[in-house]
Amino acid sequence: MEGSEDFPNNPDSASSEAYSLFSGNKVSGNKGLRDSLILQNQTATVLERDLRSTIAFPRNIPRPLREKIAEILTLEILFGQPYEIKDPERFIRTFGAFYPILLTLRNSKPWPELRKIAKKSRGAGVAGLKILLPLIYEILERLSESSTPASDAKSLKELNAGMDEILRQFEEILKETLHMWENAASAKFSGRSDQGMRDSREFALQEAVLSFMQKDGYEEFLERVMDGLYQKINEFVSEMEESLELFDTLALLFPQRNWSYSVKELKKEPFYVQLKVLKNYSTFFEKSPDLRKIVDFIGRQEFDPPSDRIRLSLFGKNRIQTVRFSGSINNLLPVEAAKLLNPSLKKKFYADMLEGKLLSYQLLGKHYTGPPHIKPRGPMIVLVDTSGSMHGAPQTLAKSAVLAMAKRMLSQQRDMKVILFASTSQHLEIEFSSRKKMSEKFLNFLLYTFGGGTDFNTALASGLKSLKEKDFQGADLLFITDGKSEVSDELVLARWEEAKKKYNAKVYSLIVGSSGAGGLSEISDYIYFVEMELDSEGSGGLVRLIESKEQETTDSNKAGN
Repeated sequence: MEGSEDFPNNPDSASSEAYSLFSGNKVSGNKGLRDSLILQNQTATVLERDLRSTIAFPRNIPRPLREKIAEILTLEILFGQPYEIKDPERFIRTFGAFYPILLTLRNSKPWPELRKIAKKSRGAGVAGLKILLPLIYEILERLSESSTPASDAKSLKELNAGMDEILRQFEEILKETLHMWENAASAKFSGRSDQGMRDSREFALQEAVLSFMQKDGYEEFLERVMDGLYQKINEFVSEMEESLELFDTLALLFPQRNWSYSVKELKKEPFYVQLKVLKNYSTFFEKSPDLRKIVDFIGRQEFDPPSDRIRLSLFGKNRIQTVRFSGSINNLLPVEAAKLLNPSLKKKFYADMLEGKLLSYQLLGKHYTGPPHIKPRGPMIVLVDTSGSMHGAPQTLAKSAVLAMAKRMLSQQRDMKVILFASTSQHLEIEFSSRKKMSEKFLNFLLYTFGGGTDFNTALASGLKSLKEKDFQGADLLFITDGKSEVSDELVLARWEEAKKKYNAKVYSLIVGSSGAGGLSEISDYIYFVEMELDSEGSGGLVRLIESKEQETTDSNKAGN
């Protein structure tokens, strides 16, 4: 990708071309260009989906400039792409006072910590951007106002003796920056052409910014200006380091909730109690390798019928179908390739390639489709025995396994239903699907104490009913119980066999602390027998897999630590 030398002077026309600035690494061949386009699309998605409300909040800074500032910081923080400024003067003519602010921010102590958090969790990175962007916008606007608030002015003027001139000069370049952006936006809206006057203002602003950055003590001044920003980012990073796993889980359970402004809610009652329990179950799962192996295996991959055949495809090259715009150089029109011979048109060629605007032939013909295609995994139904015999260690195991399964299913965008059953009157369904998001009920389930009788006939009937629902047709099923299952309804068992064949469903049974699966042995495809090893306090421990059975082959594999 090209450096900042290709950045246009007009900030309102820079949106489509600005992306070519955001990497200091040179790309080679189609792979590098393809990676650039993928990153460009990912960044645009984050700006539109995750940061839209942050950018759209009304401000004095024109919307296109807010978007470009957000784009720079998103690439640096979320995607780890350094913004290499090869031509500072041209960058200043576009971004003005944002240039010294950006350099100061990148050299600050909180910056690498924020990028580290974003690398661990994309959700946390987005949350950090939602805090950082408004603070930067406010700095750009606050000191550029006609009358600086007295409290701010007093705080800044008390930096050191002789700082008054630096403050005054910084206020001037902020005012000129906003004035330049507003004029550019107004000219674009009205259709006026005053390029000569705009160029003059840009060069005057460039000189003012460079002069400001030559002042002794300007770094200290900007550090003090951004001190409040640093404090808020440090607080955010500290809270995220303590609760990163919880934050990711909450982002999965409540995808529409704006957690960037609710981090402190993690420590409020009664939410804090739920999250503390959630963290304990997550820790228990991670410390039990045998349980992790079982959860990893449960669920299936579906395959298309063999597709190694010849068919008509857009990837074929037998005849020309039409002419279209694309970012590919494989089927260029000769007129596009000719641009590479002209130094001026060469930049236009690369800009069109990044934007997908190269004129190309679209070919059609016979094409080999390749090997079988792997479909995404399907939905899951988990039935949990919450009777009194499951109280204690089995309850911990069951909740840990269900939580791990829920996190996996949500991250893979798969539908899941949890059915809690005990006696006939104790029955609850928790659903994570395109139709329902019952996340609060799920958090309450983690606090629920198991107790009561056991009615497997009702549980089997509920599972069978769910299997016929639109969102869960063909789902795999997981039973978690202590094995004391008595199934007296022969009609339900017969319908189970029919449903398994019809929907190609698999049934897994996780039996805790017992050597037999009871009535579940007749419908299960895989059975896992596990026992709990409690720690010295008797409140936790780990799971040991004693035996696994695949009912279709009646093979059993012994396993242990």
